[in-house]
Amino acid sequence: MAADSEPPEVSRPGQQTINQAGGDMAQTKPKRSLHILFIDDDPQVREFMEVCLTQFKHRVVVASGGRQGIELFRAATLKNQPYEVVITDLGMPDVDGRQVARTIKAESPNTPIIMLTGWGAMMKEEGETVPGVDIVVSKPPRMHELNDLLLRMATPA
Repeated sequence: MAADSEPPEVSRPGQQTINQAGGDMAQTKPKRSLHILFIDDDPQVREFMEVCLTQFKHRVVVASGGRQGIELFRAATLKNQPYEVVITDLGMPDVDGRQVARTIKAESPNTPIIMLTGWGAMMKEEGETVPGVDIVVSKPPRMHELNDLLLRMATPA
């Protein structure tokens, strides 16, 4: 993950971004527990994010790729237990983050989608926006800032 260590802030019209590095989870106390779907093909990233988000008292389900993430999203919706926020990686081998965002937004337009990626610098250079993504966050995230973002983006219970 060395290439992801310090990506620059990315900005583009209509899509917010935040720049990350490290993280201090003690600075923010959760206002409420969110039901979050986290999708990433890297097992170390999944484990790290699950541990960190759980420490903020969020209920986190992880998926090892886009296809599994979409299946978990649909299953939760059918059970009337929808995710309040989806966080997805961009580059994944089966179904990438672009397709995840398009699919989820088509089925649930009000579900906030965060793209957590180390490709932010390249996206900025190419002027790329990702349809369906509400905000792009660079890896590695500052966890207290990500938690604040999650709480702001999620519709109040």
